[in-house]
Amino acid sequence: MAFAHVLSSSDDEDFAIDINRRPNNVRRRPVHFYELDDVDFHARFRLSKERIAEVLEAIEPEISHPTERNNAISPMNQLLLTLRFYATGSHFISADNFSGVSKTSAHRIVYRVTNAIARLRPRFIKFPTLADEIKTEQIKFFDIARFPRVVGCIDCTHVKIQSFGN
Repeated sequence: MAFAHVLSSSDDEDFAIDINRRPNNVRRRPVHFYELDDVDFHARFRLSKERIAEVLEAIEPEISHPTERNNAISPMNQLLLTLRFYATGSHFISADNFSGVSKTSAHRIVYRVTNAIARLRPRFIKFPTLADEIKTEQIKFFDIARFPRVVGCIDCTHVKIQSFGN
């Protein structure tokens, strides 16, 4: 029994603290929907407030947290963070700084909101299917910007590509 004191648990071990863990840092989360005017809002998120409200209404049940505990990020802030990430084409660190969340949270949010938005594809993205509809869209694009044989575009970004063929 000489070693009994070595094998016993002391009361000090019950209160051991993990000193490598970062303290919980709750940052202020701006609500850009209400803080920005319509022009600045559109410049930052590439959509109008009305369109964002429409998208939010469609995806809110999928991205809402069942609780407000632990400083849950609102569905509006989740959507705006994701749209900011899309609009800037930046890294998560830029989007998280803009929204007041950690990089890890930003990654999870962008993944979840992107999947929710992708499920809305049939509702919002429609391409012409009939031959006369396709021809009409091609004429409209050609009249606007002299783009031949185009039936749709995303985000109005144009990259000139040199053709190496015919």
